[in-house]
Formats: sequence, C-alpha cells, structure tokens
Amino acid sequence: MALIQHCRIDGGNFGDDINLQLWSRLFPDLSKLTGQILFYGVGTLLDGRHDAAARKVVLGTGLGGNLAGPPDANWDFRWVRGPGTAREFGIPGELALGDSAILWPELLPGHDSRGPVGLIPHHATWDSFDWASVASKAGMLAISPRQSPGAVIAQMRTCSRILAESLHGAICADAMGIPWAACILAHRFNEFKWRDWLATVNRPYAPLAMNVPLVRSITRTKSMANRLARLIRYQRSTRRPALRPVAAATAQDVARVAAALDAYGRCTRNFFCSDSSDVARQKQRMLLRCEEFARDYKLQFTP
Repeated sequence: MALIQHCRIDGGNFGDDINLQLWSRLFPDLSKLTGQILFYGVGTLLDGRHDAAARKVVLGTGLGGNLAGPPDANWDFRWVRGPGTAREFGIPGELALGDSAILWPELLPGHDSRGPVGLIPHHATWDSFDWASVASKAGMLAISPRQSPGAVIAQMRTCSRILAESLHGAICADAMGIPWAACILAHRFNEFKWRDWLATVNRPYAPLAMNVPLVRSITRTKSMANRLARLIRYQRSTRRPALRPVAAATAQDVARVAAALDAYGRCTRNFFCSDSSDVARQKQRMLLRCEEFARDYKLQFTP
C-alpha cells in the first residue's frame, strides 16, 4: 500500500494533489517509512474504514462527517484539521490545528487586487456544467480544480477575490492573503468539513448558497432517485439534499445563478481573509508538530 494516503481523483483535484508535492519537500526521506506506517496529510481521508493493525500517522487530515469508527491503539495523531474531527476521534481539542495545505511553500502572499473574482467549484461540480460560461456571465474567472496545484495557484494570483466551493480553494486563498468567501453550487458541498476547518481560523459558517443546481443532463433514473433524496433529506447533516438535480439546467436557471454570483461578487464586504497573525501562529504550531514527527521517526525535516 502507498505510504502517503490521499484521494486519487480521476482527472485530478488540486487540493488532494498538494500531497504529492508537500510532504517529500518537508521530509525528503519520508519514503523510507514505506511499509511501516500509513501517512495521512492533506484532505478528507478519515472515514472509519481504517486498518486497525496498521500504524497510522495523521498530520492535518480531517473527517468528512461523524464516521470516526472504533478507536484502535495504532493511531498517531500529530494534529487534525479541526475540532469536529478531534471530537469524533476523542482526542484533545488542542490537536485541532487546521489544514496542513497551508504548509505548502508555494502559498506566498501576492495577488492582483484589481483582478476579477475567481470562482473555484468542487471538482465534481466542475464536471457537471460549463462553469467557465457561467462565470463569464457573472463577470468572474472560472478556475478549474482539475488543474495541477501550481496552475490553480497561478490563476488565483490574477484574482482580487476568490469565491470557493472547493475547500482548498478557500484554504489556499487564506494562506496567500486573497480575500475569499464560500459558496454552495451543488448538493455535494460538505458542511461538516467546512465547519471543521473554519473553526480553526475563527471564521463564521456563512456561505452563499444557490437555489438551483446546474447540470448538463440527467437520466430519468437519477432524477427519480434525487427526488426521493430531496424528500427524505438524505445526508442532510453534511450535504444539501435540496440541491440534488432533478432536471437539466435551462437558460433561465443559468441566468439566475449567474445573476446571484454577480450580485454577490460585486460586494467586496462579502470577502475577507482570516487574521494574518492567527494564520502565522497556526502554521508555526504545525511546523513544530512536523519537527516532532521527524525526530520521533528519525527523518530529515526541511521546512
């Protein structure tokens, strides 16, 4: 089994793919632990389906919901993404330091304060519709999360503000000092993981929510299943069942969504960053945990 655990999304997802660049840079000889531990870094990787016999080291990973699973003695929690994850695993709240993506060295300050608003959908939302066209109608720049981490960051730097359905779009914007806000474009927006992370940067949970989902097409069977899911409010504790699509988007639907995005994006008060001194302290605490991990496992550490 691979040492570094991460969500391998077909077609790519920049937030998950940060793992492939970050950890080998911080720990150049991390690979020598292959076969000895499972390493959990950036992402929503904790879901209750873990090998109790394997040594599992966690540096910033979070739950996607309250599915911690039964405890075992082989967890080594250096820190987790937020207090919700800590609570579900029954570990001390002081280990809820935040998302480890902020340790990625590419997340340096600097962006075009006069650029457009960048819109970053969730990777599955991106696939479901032509968001470049919707963003253009709203006067925004659509940024595909399917790109490499470096390409996403380069596009974000051209923006004055970021409107993110992608959690790591918000996390990276915050680390780079780009004012941002959260938005809900589709049912898959995971409220648990957003609240989990937001609590570590002292931000309220106040996303812009669309009232109609946009999809190119949908089968009759899927439409019927989504109608039922809406009725029983399936996954309502973490997702948005009312935004499960039941029909292909119309021109009127597109116009409504574009207008809502445009109106929200024009109000600069909707966008802000976390306190930079708080983020700096958060990062420093993570680096100390990384140093401890490297010392305990006899690794090189190059912050």
